[in-house]
Amino acid sequence: SLMLDFMEADRALIVEQDAKILELEAQIAALQSSISELRAAKQSRLNSYRYSVLTLPNEIIGEIFLRFLPPYPKPPPLTGILSPTSLTQICRQWRNIALSTPALWRAIDVLYYSDRLFT
Repeated sequence: SLMLDFMEADRALIVEQDAKILELEAQIAALQSSISELRAAKQSRLNSYRYSVLTLPNEIIGEIFLRFLPPYPKPPPLTGILSPTSLTQICRQWRNIALSTPALWRAIDVLYYSDRLFT
């Protein structure tokens, strides 16, 4: 009968569409995997630029920080970009290194800055 022919054709179409859906889902999964790999490679590359200084030993970073200071006995400014306090605001590791490097704080002229605040 005509109705059975239509039903049979629809079943064949549904089987064909299900196969196509499975094929597309497999392609999507492969593309998602490729996207994840590319994102990981991109992040790894960015991390190599952004954090390479953090791979240095803390002692070396501390020595670099000391080169940041003006020659002794001139004190560094207490605030601003040239102040040792600015090193504590970059990241947690730099803060810990700066605070555990006593020589970095050897010549801050507190009286000079205190007098300036009250005049």
